[in-house]
Amino acid sequence: MAAVRRRQPPAGRAALAALLSAALCAIGTGVHAQLDLSGDAAIALDEERALAEAQQGNHIKAREIAESVVRANPRSYAGHFVLGFVHHYGEANFARALYHQDRALALFVEQHGAEPAPTGRWIWHARILRELVWTHGNLEHYEEQLAYMARYTELYEPDMIAERAWPLMKLRRFDEARAAARAGEMTGDPRQREIALNARCAIEFEAGDNQAGYDACREAMMLRGGDPSAQGAVDFTNFAEAARSVFRLDEAERVDLLATEAQVSWYGNPWVELAELYVRGARYVEALGALREVPGYRDRRPPHARDADRNESRRALASFFLVVGRAEDAQGLTEKMLNAPDRRAHNSRDPAQDRAIAALLHRAASKLRAEQRVEQAIGAPWYERGWAWVESLGDRFDAWLSGRTAAKNLADEERLVGTFMIGTHRSAVMPPWLVGELTDVLGAGVVRESVRRARAEDDRDGSDAYYDAFEADAALAAGEPEQARNLAERALAGLQQAEALLRARMLAIVAESSRQLGDGARATEAYGEAFQSDPGVFRRLGWAVPVRFEVRGDASVEELADLIAGSPRFDVSDWGLRVQVAPGSACLVDDGDAQLACTEVTSEPNEDADDFHARVARDFHERVFAPRVDLSQSDVNSLDGSNRVSRDPLRTMFGHEPPPRE
Repeated sequence: MAAVRRRQPPAGRAALAALLSAALCAIGTGVHAQLDLSGDAAIALDEERALAEAQQGNHIKAREIAESVVRANPRSYAGHFVLGFVHHYGEANFARALYHQDRALALFVEQHGAEPAPTGRWIWHARILRELVWTHGNLEHYEEQLAYMARYTELYEPDMIAERAWPLMKLRRFDEARAAARAGEMTGDPRQREIALNARCAIEFEAGDNQAGYDACREAMMLRGGDPSAQGAVDFTNFAEAARSVFRLDEAERVDLLATEAQVSWYGNPWVELAELYVRGARYVEALGALREVPGYRDRRPPHARDADRNESRRALASFFLVVGRAEDAQGLTEKMLNAPDRRAHNSRDPAQDRAIAALLHRAASKLRAEQRVEQAIGAPWYERGWAWVESLGDRFDAWLSGRTAAKNLADEERLVGTFMIGTHRSAVMPPWLVGELTDVLGAGVVRESVRRARAEDDRDGSDAYYDAFEADAALAAGEPEQARNLAERALAGLQQAEALLRARMLAIVAESSRQLGDGARATEAYGEAFQSDPGVFRRLGWAVPVRFEVRGDASVEELADLIAGSPRFDVSDWGLRVQVAPGSACLVDDGDAQLACTEVTSEPNEDADDFHARVARDFHERVFAPRVDLSQSDVNSLDGSNRVSRDPLRTMFGHEPPPRE
């Protein structure tokens, strides 16, 4: 029952109570719900029209009317309220929305006092307080949000009880947040229970109790039976994240797929989570399919929530571009991530962790671009090769700067140690296959000590395999190949197949450490296994692969073989994988005679032999050191969303109905 807490005069009490009930219930169940204004004769006609247009999602019309109201009467709190509403929900301009809501509240108090009289005008005060709650929340002003929640609850019903749990959690006041969630559950109100359960899911996860978080998130998902037709996607994506925290990756995938069938939620995108899972598993075609769904899903959200997680999408897409060898596209995305970070009001993670991940991705993309520049200059005139080398130095400098950015954001000891605790709130969404980059950024000694501390704190089943993997990277960098190989082999025995990229990195470490130990047989075997799941791993690491050449043809074919042999990607040896070269073709073959990658190029009319050989060599590199995922530039732009308008004015400003508030 929604009502003003102030005692009402006897006359008309029943009618007013009915009005308050309908109005405040509408406020509480969705920002675009209609309010019955028929009983509030004091509201000026234009103010009423502006509010009605805003509530129907006709934001342009609402803004035009509200601006005319404020021009005619600068002291119109109703006009300022609607302007704030439109800036918030129609234009996602939260700072401007706050200005107008602050102005609306000040004008209302000026004209009616801090505690509204028992007249129809009270409803504006209730609206203003609620909007201040949500606007401060979007701006990450959690103390102010709590203060306005308390003021609203003091004066009006329904009380904001479980709603307090989220800002308290963001302030790291976990005991108070749990108490708020419990109080919400104890009300018996279904909506309060739903808010409380979702809050507990985040609270326990952020507090570091992964199993409790898993249980709470599962309870929240099952509140309505885990039925995607009856609930929002956020119930499923929260539980999927909890499943990932305890390394139940298959379960996370299954639940995220359910989330794609559920009602669209304001925050979170299940297709992003699926894409990242598929990238981890080297399931490139499925990752591409999921990424194609991301922009469309985002466009189904209301304007104020559409860009709330834009860097989540960019991170998933940049990771995909990186592992399929599209370094330049990955660089463009990671630069945007670093220059324009997301607001984190509706996400429980540490923003410094997000920035560190963006910097590591940018570093990896810049290193990869440097390697590709040199490869793409194979067979070119000397001056083009020289220029490619100069450009690669620029990329390597960018990589170094990004490494410094990552190190700066991980300077806090707790944050640094937590980075290695994959799946926990302290690791944020760090891709496991990217963690090894920290060895180059921070040094082997720092990584080893951080891994030791993380391992000592972590009692999750399955976590040791990850720590073995991270320590293997550090051991190899420290010049201890035998220790590195032992740790990498142990990690391979414990890691799930779903961690295909991390497993490929461990195979690369086994190969390199075996090479340093003089064990050519094990090295060759490991090189071949790594190429089968993640052919780009050696290029990203900047390591040369030992190969033997088998030339079939005349002296012209020898020239092609020499061109390939001069590549920084290969180290010609009397052992290793085999490169079979024939006229217009080249294949990389493992010891079991399995073809890892091949190219066959047809010469063009009047094409110079040297140009033809250079073209064969470049195509060979692209096929050997990147999975074959064909993408046109148009495809790339559609995945990034750069060939789409960020907001469809006919839909977002006229008549768009958002889903219920999370």
